[in-house]
Order: sequence, then C-alpha cells, then structure tokens
Amino acid sequence: MSRLVNQSVLLLLVLVCLLGAASAKPHEELTKDHVTELANECKAETGASDEDVKQMMDHEAAEGHEGKCLRACVMKKFQIMDESGKLNKEHAVEMIKAMSKHDAEKEDAPAEVVDKCEAIEAPEDHCDAAVAFESCLYEQMKEHGLELEEH
Repeated sequence: MSRLVNQSVLLLLVLVCLLGAASAKPHEELTKDHVTELANECKAETGASDEDVKQMMDHEAAEGHEGKCLRACVMKKFQIMDESGKLNKEHAVEMIKAMSKHDAEKEDAPAEVVDKCEAIEAPEDHCDAAVAFESCLYEQMKEHGLELEEH
C-alpha cells in the first residue's frame, strides 16, 4: 500500500510538472522552483503548512485535509482539475501521453484512462477529489499497461 501511495504522489508531481510545462507560456520555463512557488501560493490559499508543501515536493502522501487541498489547488493552477472540481480531459490526456512510454499499440490508452477517471464518482470536496483522480489515473495507467517514463 505504501508503494502505491508513493507512486500516486509521484504521479501527481509528474502530472503537475508536465501539465505545467504544457500550459505555461513559451517564455516560462517550468522548474521545481516554479512548482514550489505555486505550491507556496496554494499554501496561503488553503491554510496548508510548510510540512504539507514539503510532503508534496518529496512525493509523500498528504497527511491532512489541508495537504489534499494544497494538491487540488496546484492541480487547478496547472489545469489538470477545473474550477468545478472535475478532471480536465484534454489536459489529462496530453499529460498521460507525455508521461508514459510511447507504444503505438496503446495509442488510444491515454484517452481510455481519462474516460474511466472522468467517470468516477469523485467526492464533492475538491481536495478529496484531487486525491481520487490521482489514484484513478495511476491505477488506470497500470491497468492499461502504460509505463511511466523515467524523467
């Protein structure tokens, strides 16, 4: 279970980094510092602690509700999750394509993964929904045989 949680958290950070790069303006270079900067903005917005930011950046599971909300906020800033707490299909598909090893036989898999996760009954609370989406995306990628690209 711990391995799944760690991989799920890693998936979120990869999601954030890749989607941030996809949605950033061309002149903006997305770096760990940029992700940290946005996480700190979200920390102020959500009441999260420095420890919550550290856990996110260290690929550790969120221990409390504020840590989950921090992740939801970051996902929204990078347009992985929309303002209504739903998965952004277009961005999520592009993210999965970018993070998984290319396999021509699995060309449709990223869209299938997102379709499955878009259809889950996510909690109304956006913070809990962020955790549900990241878990679903990881599980569906695994089920569809999509391997994470080592970055």
